[in-house]
Amino acid sequence: MALAINITDIDSGEANLYVFGLLTPSGNYASGGDTLDFTTVANQIGGSQAPVQVWVGGSTGDNYGFVRTASPTLANGKIKINTASNTELGAGAYPARITGDANIQIEAVFNKLI
Repeated sequence: MALAINITDIDSGEANLYVFGLLTPSGNYASGGDTLDFTTVANQIGGSQAPVQVWVGGSTGDNYGFVRTASPTLANGKIKINTASNTELGAGAYPARITGDANIQIEAVFNKLI
């Protein structure tokens, strides 16, 4: 797994569940974004649908964006990384500045199924 989520908090709103955590990259980045699998997260919160919104931010100056597929599932969202110079991170091993960033925060919003 190239991107791992460590949940640090879960807040329950009126219509949504807000999941907060830290993202840990390892291995290789793929052009167009690295797959982020929310299956384990969904199992912990009792969810079955892909998040409706995801925010990711780190401390290196790189920009992270969540890319939803046309038919979103828990397992097929992607995190696309643009460098501080606003070009996509090159395919290949994650650079040390990203794997060494222990503060890549993630917030995912899931609909409650009431």
